[in-house]
Amino acid sequence: MAAFAKILALSLIASGASEALSYVLVYRTEQFQLVKQKVVQSEIRLEEEKHATAGNGKHRQRRIDSIEAQLSAARSKASSLQLRNMLVVALIQLVSVYQIGAIYGGVAVGTLPFEPLSMFRSLTHRGLPEDSPNNACSATFIFVLGGLMFKALIDRYLQLGMPKGSSLPKWVTNPEDVISGGKK
Repeated sequence: MAAFAKILALSLIASGASEALSYVLVYRTEQFQLVKQKVVQSEIRLEEEKHATAGNGKHRQRRIDSIEAQLSAARSKASSLQLRNMLVVALIQLVSVYQIGAIYGGVAVGTLPFEPLSMFRSLTHRGLPEDSPNNACSATFIFVLGGLMFKALIDRYLQLGMPKGSSLPKWVTNPEDVISGGKK
């Protein structure tokens, strides 16, 4: 159990370091803050325009299309600003996973309460010998799951990146509109 806690602590440290680096490289820059502000303003204008009843259909649709084009351009700019950061964070995570594998290679640090499906067994058994029990968990698996969990929690708590609603596809945010084809 001590190894499990150490791995989770290392996962928290690696996730925290990645997010701190993201803050330094991207999120605190004036350029990113301007793009983020433009995205938020465009989303508000788009919602107001969609719910407005004034104006004829064609002119209103052109305004909506114009706002959506501005929003798409701003999101694209934000993605390009985040690209360098994503590469650095991926490198940190790869080095961390390699180090965890080197330290805890061949040691089962936990057991699952079930036997994983064969397609997931290679993930849960990474670095474990073939003769280990089917429900054994490797340190790499725990580290990666912990990293995903801690990164999501840190992102949600600090709210550094782009607003989450802006990156969700339309079928997630408004499935009824997609199913009905936008007609009510």
